[in-house]
Amino acid sequence: MATDCPDDNKSLSAAFPEYTNAGGLEFCQPTTTGVNSILDVNKLATAAQLYNGLNNIANQLFGYEARWFRAVPQQRSKDVIFLEYTLSNVEDEPLCVKVIIPSGNVPDSKYNFDLMGLEYEVPLEIQIDKKYWESIAGFGTAPQKKDIVYLPLPNKLFEVESSYLFRGFMEQETAWKCNLRKYSPEASRRESEELQKTIDQYTVSVEEVFGGAIKDDIAKLVDDQQMSQFNGTSKDKYKHVDPALKTIPNSIIMYGTVVAQSFYDMQTPDAFNAITYTATDKITVSDNRSVLAWIMPRTIPAVHREYVVKSMAYNAYGYTDPSTAAVILSNYDITINSQMLFKVGDIFVITRQGYLSFYATILAVSENPVVYHCKIDTPVKDYLTSIKSDWVSQPNYKMMLKSPINLIDGVDDNTVHNFSINIYANQYVKIKYGVQEYITILTNKLLDNTWYGIVINLGNSWNQYNMYVWQKSDTDQNAKLQNIFYKTIPFMPEEVYVSSFTINKSPSYLTNLRIYTATIEEEKQSNDLLSYFIKDGDQTVLADNGDYQLRIPYISKQK
Repeated sequence: MATDCPDDNKSLSAAFPEYTNAGGLEFCQPTTTGVNSILDVNKLATAAQLYNGLNNIANQLFGYEARWFRAVPQQRSKDVIFLEYTLSNVEDEPLCVKVIIPSGNVPDSKYNFDLMGLEYEVPLEIQIDKKYWESIAGFGTAPQKKDIVYLPLPNKLFEVESSYLFRGFMEQETAWKCNLRKYSPEASRRESEELQKTIDQYTVSVEEVFGGAIKDDIAKLVDDQQMSQFNGTSKDKYKHVDPALKTIPNSIIMYGTVVAQSFYDMQTPDAFNAITYTATDKITVSDNRSVLAWIMPRTIPAVHREYVVKSMAYNAYGYTDPSTAAVILSNYDITINSQMLFKVGDIFVITRQGYLSFYATILAVSENPVVYHCKIDTPVKDYLTSIKSDWVSQPNYKMMLKSPINLIDGVDDNTVHNFSINIYANQYVKIKYGVQEYITILTNKLLDNTWYGIVINLGNSWNQYNMYVWQKSDTDQNAKLQNIFYKTIPFMPEEVYVSSFTINKSPSYLTNLRIYTATIEEEKQSNDLLSYFIKDGDQTVLADNGDYQLRIPYISKQK
């Protein structure tokens, strides 16, 4: 029988160990004889089983429903160096399980926004009873990283960031503890189309809510016609450039603003069609268009030689070709002091000191003596008459052969020119839209070697057609540009299809050619003209910044 322990009121202290070892304190030696084995910590199997059973029941009673998509690692992706699997396949059918949230509260709906987008409140911990999990997922399985978890109650989609097996009562394998974060697609995790459909049923993604607006913003800011890495190379997919066309790598700067970094010398190509674009366009009676470009007129002495006009006479009956008896509808007969013989279709630019300046197109040539039977357009003739009624008989006219400045030339499938803008004699702007043609006469001639911004609006939806001319302001450094001409064009809505756009050879520099699917208000034209990269790329039919031409062959891979 065990002896009773003496009653000793002395205090115990770890600071004085000699008190516990000295004879002044007598210890009682306990014994296990007759004690129930339930107090033996090594014999608590029944208690552990009871604990695990209660834990399983609690998981099923108090757990929140979840849809669990297991990411099963691929055996062939095993990495023995980093001790992980690099690839995994997600099962199509989710497991319907219940999970325990330690606090008992559903995750807060608070969101955090960072550089990577929207994020939930993290970390979020959930627990799943081990036996309960195995009864659903199978013996020997476990929740693991990259698993996809959907919680219907808060309507949030997560993925497992990490998991480990928690040991509870008496170090028994009790439950899986998992840390969750917001779901994000990964290239290393393969998800089938069926899984994506299932996820789409459960959730609404950012792409579904804001996808259209995001796509529109990207299209506005990133226009591949301007920013493609292949622009100006042999792989340029938006245009074909005559090999002889020169691009001058000089910047156009307006009071510190870089308008362009290069421009085309349109006099240098060998072919008449200097640039051919791949863009097509269909303009309905309710569609709008606008054309914008920067041009610099030029007169090159080596190319544009002057000749003296000997005579010029009005001919109301035209010219009858003696070989065919065909009547050619010319209206002026012109002779010049030159042995050079010009051909049908050439353009004469005829000037006289003062305001008399115009152009004439050769329709026929008769010999012995050489007489050029030309046509001067009626609006040009009327304008000259308004300045001086006897302009035809005035002396000292000089002539040079000079093509018009071409901004754009569009043709249909039958090569009929139905969308074109040409500037003749630096003053007469001929605009062709469908079957309609109009000549706008500038108040003052455009000066050679000066940059001008041209804007032409075709507003079919609101029956407004107009033309603006801008140039660098002489005094206002804040506005940078000043409007020097405005004219309303009397067009009517018309459906036009353009199968091909070109820019033709002409005596000018040209850059920043743009065709928009909307008109440009006057107050916005200055900003558009001063912009090197456009901000409304989604409204662009054609855009060409005059990029410097890289003539070397394109090589896709280095060897």
